[in-house]
Amino acid sequence: MWNVGTYIKPINGRWYVFYREGFYAPTPDFCNGIVPLTRIAVRNSTDFGKSWSEPAVVALPGNSTFDNCAALDGAPFFDNETSSWHYLAQCIGNNRRWSLCHYSRPGSDPMLGPFTPNPHNPVVQGGQLWSRICSGTGKHCTSTMYDEGTPEIIQKVNGWFFITFHGWDGPNNKAARGIARTRDFVNYDVAGYDLPNDALFSSLDCNGWNITWNPKSLCVGGGEGSMVKSGDYYYHLIEAPDGTLNCDVTLDEQNWVLGLLRSPTLSARSGEWEQIHYNPAFKPAKKYGCGLQYHRIFRDGDDFFFSMFVIDFGVNNLTMKVWKVVPGKTSFPVIVSYP
Repeated sequence: MWNVGTYIKPINGRWYVFYREGFYAPTPDFCNGIVPLTRIAVRNSTDFGKSWSEPAVVALPGNSTFDNCAALDGAPFFDNETSSWHYLAQCIGNNRRWSLCHYSRPGSDPMLGPFTPNPHNPVVQGGQLWSRICSGTGKHCTSTMYDEGTPEIIQKVNGWFFITFHGWDGPNNKAARGIARTRDFVNYDVAGYDLPNDALFSSLDCNGWNITWNPKSLCVGGGEGSMVKSGDYYYHLIEAPDGTLNCDVTLDEQNWVLGLLRSPTLSARSGEWEQIHYNPAFKPAKKYGCGLQYHRIFRDGDDFFFSMFVIDFGVNNLTMKVWKVVPGKTSFPVIVSYP
């Protein structure tokens, strides 16, 4: 079945949509209460998403306690230098701990068969990067942050892959987005060239947005984010909730909005990214937690696009929407409704 966790990646005149596919087989008893059995699949489109091919499998749950239930909510990257695909996903097994797993495949067509799991999986264990990023004084994240998730591979520069990811600290009710770099998806730097050695985004960046946050929590920080470079700037579209990073699907109980920020460098810390003149940029028509999900900014040649899922929990249905960025003015926030 189609599911969420989508990521559109254009290449060679086609759009490839990577997404999670749950319930494709019976869920093992040891996964009950964690997640349904979930894999990553991909389809392609030659008409800008108006129609899609049949799916092909990208990544499957493995046989270890860290990944035997699900691989989901990750991001693809095509490496032009080596003509190969990478996919970095959240993975979980009956150990009940979220980690990151890496998969790869040679060639330009990602639909020719499952990607190969990295023998070092999980390449990131929960808290492995955040514990280093948040260590020290003056940081915009807590030392107890964990759950590196919703990863996105931003770019490859001089052999380094730059990767962003969210973090969550449940006891302190704080969320943030961070960044690291790697050459091999096994060893990671969190400080150094073009890295902030701090959170990219935290509650500092969203508490001042033009929205009435829950006064008990205000904005808890950022979750999933998507980034693209245009001209001299990196543009970052990121979700920000109040209350919790978990979804409260009761109508009118939780704000869940998207903000847009930019910076000329990835070394900018939380508080140093320039806000658009009016944040949030996108807001669901109905106030549901996770009312907008799996948003992306992506580029096809010289054209830029936004995509996201909008969910109406009142009718228990969802749809994916895609917008092309065109010259002109936009009034923010853009109100997104289902259908």
